[in-house]
Amino acid sequence: MIDLKLIEHVRGFVSGMAVRTPCIASEWLSSLAGAEVWLKCENLQLTGSFKVRGALAKLPWLTKEERLCGVICASAGNHGKGLAWAAKHYGVRCTVCVPRTIAENKEKAIRRYGAKVVKTQFEGFDDTSDYAQELAKKTGGVWVSPYDDEHIMAGNGGTTALEVFEDLSKLDAIVVPCGGGGLAVGMGVVSRERSPRTKILGVNTDASPGMWLSRRDQKAYLRVDSQPTIAEGLEGGVTENSYRLGLQYIDDVIVVREKTLPVAIGELLKRHRMAVEGSSAASVAALVEDRLPKGLKRICVVLSGSNIDMGRLKGIVNAHL
Repeated sequence: MIDLKLIEHVRGFVSGMAVRTPCIASEWLSSLAGAEVWLKCENLQLTGSFKVRGALAKLPWLTKEERLCGVICASAGNHGKGLAWAAKHYGVRCTVCVPRTIAENKEKAIRRYGAKVVKTQFEGFDDTSDYAQELAKKTGGVWVSPYDDEHIMAGNGGTTALEVFEDLSKLDAIVVPCGGGGLAVGMGVVSRERSPRTKILGVNTDASPGMWLSRRDQKAYLRVDSQPTIAEGLEGGVTENSYRLGLQYIDDVIVVREKTLPVAIGELLKRHRMAVEGSSAASVAALVEDRLPKGLKRICVVLSGSNIDMGRLKGIVNAHL
């Protein structure tokens, strides 16, 4: 069970290696929102994403036998990078199953950290995840979910939220990209204990609104017929567990338009000189589209990662700047 005690415990494993990323004020987003807005810059994190936090929180808990068997995951890129980096540190074999559409820069980085990459025939995350879990059963490898795991949630969302609340007081909301929901759930666990007034607002894109659909229809969408998206890290469905925890710890889920993501990426680059990936831009897009509840005065926006393909970034710069 994920709770504040677990989060505080795994923080000891995370904080020694992960970067304590800053919260910086954004005059641009503050002007758009009519509120004080800060950016939690996980785009500056090791491996370029918050995902390394979860991996660092997970691996120390493996038994000796599990370490010998190695770990297996499915990833659109960032979870694989984070797990590969942490596995290299702990001397654990790591296999990462990826969609055939994975961005080249992410695939190269996973290989560079020493993991074995299995490129599947699938385009989406859901099929890739099914394949990886079957591979884990066949080989005896330890399956490490990118979001439906208490240690992953505690490391990714929990330790990030602890830093946010230590740096910023009296927040009305934290706006966070939401795929399977692990990041938002982990943040919500901390919020309920440390700052009950703070709402956790997850953000889906209309190309793959798995958590939003699940809440709307009051059932977990385990698979989603996704449309093309540059927010690969948010693509796919949820699990029964992450849906249930989301109802408890995520106050609302917002849907933004896919076409707004390049605008958000371009504006962040222009205004803050920071290049972020599509998944990261989803939280910013919620402010660009004025999707947040009215009356919020102090807001933290999580920038989840910076691992954008350079070709894609160049195209966005040419089109929007």
